[in-house]
Amino acid sequence: MNSRLLFLRRFTQGRHGAGTAHTTPRSRFSTLLRGAGFTASLTTAYTVGSLYPPDLATFISPRLAPPAPLLGTPEARAHIDTLEDRLQNLPLLTELRNREDKHEWYECRPYTDIPDEVRVNNLTAGALSGPGRLAVRPFIRVKHDESEAWGFIHLGRGLCGHDGIVHGGLMATLLDESMGRVAFFNLPNNIALTANLTLDYRAPTKADQFVVFKCKLESTKGRKAVVSSRVEDMQGKVLIEASAIFVEPKYANLLKATSSVGVLVGTKAEPPVSAPV
Repeated sequence: MNSRLLFLRRFTQGRHGAGTAHTTPRSRFSTLLRGAGFTASLTTAYTVGSLYPPDLATFISPRLAPPAPLLGTPEARAHIDTLEDRLQNLPLLTELRNREDKHEWYECRPYTDIPDEVRVNNLTAGALSGPGRLAVRPFIRVKHDESEAWGFIHLGRGLCGHDGIVHGGLMATLLDESMGRVAFFNLPNNIALTANLTLDYRAPTKADQFVVFKCKLESTKGRKAVVSSRVEDMQGKVLIEASAIFVEPKYANLLKATSSVGVLVGTKAEPPVSAPV
């Protein structure tokens, strides 16, 4: 019994003896300082995170973006001109233009010479064109032997699935057209239909940025062409890797005379001009 009393006494002394010293003004001041420091750290972290949000934060809680200007307005014209200027001054494009092999490549702008009656019923050149979507025409650098093509495209905020992230299906469409252009010039009658398209999404593609589609002819055999592609941002980060098989239909020779695909994909070098899609 005495041992139990001794244990209780020691227990209560441990809890209420040495631990019950009255708080001094200095200790209260130290506590206030620690609290103020913690609050300041939270405020700083919040401010920095707001100005430079990490990827995960922007994916979970995307920033709201203002609506794009209406096509045909002065605001839309200014928006397109600004993007065109940015496009022509992309460091990667400047580097390509200054490479030793620059004479092996030519430049073209797809969707340029499309008649209006065709444009209105075309997905990428018509329905998806304009500020906030595909505001400027794709800019393509192509090897003269048509074995390789690099396409620079700006992706607007209106092309998103999850807000701030470009829809994966939209990227598949652009890859299909970009690789199809390479196949087009490497088939007997210059007509290519997609037989198979395989995509590996490596990272989310953020909206409001330029990306480059690096397409390369892998092989051809008769009416079949195999093309690979890699989509990268302007920092060289791989966003998507893809491959596709294109075939030319047996009746392609009958379609060649009436096909408008050549007009769509761009077949000649053009000077860089500021114009909407």
